[in-house]
Amino acid sequence: VAEFCLGQILLSCKGYWQNSRTCRQGPWNQSLISSGPGIYGEKIGLIGLGTVSQLLLKQLAPFQLEVIATGEGLSEAEALALGVNQIVDLETCFSEALVVSNHLVDHPGNQRVLTEAHFAAMREGATFINTGRGAQVDEEGLARAFKARPDLTALLDVQWPEPPAQDSELYQLPNVYMTSHIAGSINGELRRMADHVIDDFVAWKNQEATQCHVPPELFLQAA
Repeated sequence: VAEFCLGQILLSCKGYWQNSRTCRQGPWNQSLISSGPGIYGEKIGLIGLGTVSQLLLKQLAPFQLEVIATGEGLSEAEALALGVNQIVDLETCFSEALVVSNHLVDHPGNQRVLTEAHFAAMREGATFINTGRGAQVDEEGLARAFKARPDLTALLDVQWPEPPAQDSELYQLPNVYMTSHIAGSINGELRRMADHVIDDFVAWKNQEATQCHVPPELFLQAA
């Protein structure tokens, strides 16, 4: 999931999605066609700081981007140590970041917490990425905001329900791109997961440190 988000973030900083929509319309004037600010010094917003966000922070580190994040998952000190530049609230994350990526924990208290007001407040040309859970988004509000703001882009790998109902406006909006929950490990990537399990089993058997240990308290939090 972190790799999937990294790719989408880098493309978003280039303005890839808006640029592509313009190119679809036919011959273009290269000097007039839109592009993003580029992959340097831009502000990226992470919603939640769980395992995926922590992996993503490591992958973003070489690109000299400024990362802001909401504090769910880690203390402010822990977040800063991982490379977050500033802990902010949801409103600031949406209004200041060029790219906002959702990584909220999946529990009932997070349903529909990402609202129309958040999307309406996004920066000109901003992108929203959702690889968390579709139910965490007010999708009707998202549709209204993105219909009113064609400069914005939504990249939704998860929806609620999956797939959206046949009459969902998400199918009609040219600035909303949906994928069928493919951000996680798929097809040949499953072999990599097996390699991790085998390597950690051998390490455990040899009484060595494991690389992918899941602390028991995380299961308690999920429950």
